[in-house]
Amino acid sequence: MNKSKIILASVGGVALTASLVLAYLIWSAMADKSERAADLDGAIATADRLTRLPVYPGPDGIKAYNANAETYKTWREDAVKIASAGDMAFESTTPPAFKAFLVDDARRLSALPGAVDGRLVKEDFPFGFKDYITGGVLPAQADLARLQREWYDVSTVIEALAKCGVSEVVDVTIKPPTPVQPEQTAKSSKKNKGKKPTKVENKDQDPVVTCFTVDFRTRPAGLVNAINEFITSSRFVVVDDFSFTREKDDIAEAIGGDGKKQQESQPRGRRGRRGRAAEEEETPRPEVEKGQSVVTDPMTASLLRVSMTFSVYDFRSLEGGAAEAGADAEKSEEAK
Repeated sequence: MNKSKIILASVGGVALTASLVLAYLIWSAMADKSERAADLDGAIATADRLTRLPVYPGPDGIKAYNANAETYKTWREDAVKIASAGDMAFESTTPPAFKAFLVDDARRLSALPGAVDGRLVKEDFPFGFKDYITGGVLPAQADLARLQREWYDVSTVIEALAKCGVSEVVDVTIKPPTPVQPEQTAKSSKKNKGKKPTKVENKDQDPVVTCFTVDFRTRPAGLVNAINEFITSSRFVVVDDFSFTREKDDIAEAIGGDGKKQQESQPRGRRGRRGRAAEEEETPRPEVEKGQSVVTDPMTASLLRVSMTFSVYDFRSLEGGAAEAGADAEKSEEAK
């Protein structure tokens, strides 16, 4: 290859390389331009959507947002104060001391006025704590804090029912505490290893709840008074559900029979209907005088059998103060 050919080949290689570099630069510029155009279109669409919202995203909107945030914060603080007004902090105790306290306080509640020989409950009523009050079980040390709170909530409701004129408390059933959900397994944590961890709420700040059902007998006025009492209680008491039935049919007894017994004694089938028709013809019906009517008096009517389910909340607003008080007491004992 002569010198001229070498020069021509070198010039051609340089030209080809320059062309490739120029083509890459043009492609990169076009790709960057298209990407920037897409970003611009997205920003324009976002701005258009924001400007159509009820609050315009400007200085006035930011001021209104901050004002609303402060208003909500103040309202939430006031609501928490009102809801947690009945929160309680319980002193540390021992299983024998708590069992003795339960027995003594159960005697006090049993002496409240009612219709069972002048008392609210029958003799040896356990108030939902049968194992610890009438049984020989000693509570576990780990359960003392929960049992103290549950007993306080149950006794609060029982005292309120006695104050409202309930005739008798028949039964108290405490629901077991909700089990703690297990932590995330290793398999699922590996599966979500690449994902950002989600924000988990602090479970220690959640309120604790005591759920139980009370069956009692009362007149209608006592039921109305009880509902009004729990609405105005300082302790955050929620009536989740309730049902009531009359112990007997006063109207059926007033007209000379028990409707339930008549329905149970009536035979079924066509022959039964014929037999009943014949018996009705043979049995004379009591004559009702003109202007006479059956009237029931609410004050003398039969009692209502009520089943009411409660959820009593404690928002744990006093736990920090109780812990500090317990630490101070321990320090003072050590100093002595």
